[in-house]
Amino acid sequence: MEDGRILPELRKARGLAVSLAREVDMKNETIWELERNCEEIYSRLNSMIAEKDRMNHAFSEEMRKMQVIGLQNAKLKTELECQISNMNLLVQESEKLKDEVACQRKELEQRANELQKKESQLDNERTSFYIEKEKIAQNPFDSDYSMTIHINGLRDRLTEKEEELHDMDNLNQTLILREHMSNNELQAARKELINVFPQISDSNSIIGLKRMGEVAQKPFQDVCMQKFSAQDWEMRSVELSSLWQDKVNNPNWHPFKHVVKDGKMQETIDEDDSSLRELRSQWGEEACNAVVNALLELNEYNPSGRYVISELWNFKEGRKANLKEVIDCLIQQLKASRSLKRRRDGQR
Repeated sequence: MEDGRILPELRKARGLAVSLAREVDMKNETIWELERNCEEIYSRLNSMIAEKDRMNHAFSEEMRKMQVIGLQNAKLKTELECQISNMNLLVQESEKLKDEVACQRKELEQRANELQKKESQLDNERTSFYIEKEKIAQNPFDSDYSMTIHINGLRDRLTEKEEELHDMDNLNQTLILREHMSNNELQAARKELINVFPQISDSNSIIGLKRMGEVAQKPFQDVCMQKFSAQDWEMRSVELSSLWQDKVNNPNWHPFKHVVKDGKMQETIDEDDSSLRELRSQWGEEACNAVVNALLELNEYNPSGRYVISELWNFKEGRKANLKEVIDCLIQQLKASRSLKRRRDGQR
């Protein structure tokens, strides 16, 4: 009887043990899953911490860069204000120099007119003296003491006029030298304006810098867009314009010929030049005209150097800008800059 009761109890206990073992296994699997989740969360947390550190470092680096840029902007602003101040002085000096040159030119013209009158008067008196001298030579016995005095007076006056003419000539040479020195100073002022003009000028102004002798790229771009694919045309146009720019700068290539125009010998483009004929035939009239224009500009503005130079240019009228136009343009831009600065200061 006892064995009959024990067996069911054992079976029941075994079933309970199996059930508990299964439950333990499920609990273990749950624990393992939780551990894996914890590891993933820990890994993500480490990544987020690393990303946060990276972002903090990037933010600090950007703040440092912004501080550097701020310092650079402040320095640039100071330099620009200094340049504007220097330009004001340069404008004032150029205006003063221009007035001095105008006065010297006027004085030179007056002196030249006076010199011409003196020379004419001296020629008349010299002629009169020789006439009187001839009369005396023809009638030596009719000469008397008064005639001798008259001749001596004429001789003295002639000597005096010759001395005056010599002094006038010296003065004329001095004025010419002064004008030459003034022109040199004006050229120096023009060079200084060319150096600083890009930094202070308005890109929309009709007065600006033109690179004389530079081959225009647009005609080559237009023809290359028609002849080459979308991937190649831009590179080919740059190569072509650079190739012809080097050829234009080469002093050994001189496609000019001499012709007589209005009684004067002049240089003009030789349309029969083999290189120009090949350029026109292969790349068209517009590309050839771009090279010809660059040649003409170099031949006029830098024939000895044969390299591109900058020149102050009136783009509205298509000609070299004179100093008065440049100075007037800068004065207007300086006034506009000051007005804008005052408005900004008033808004702060």
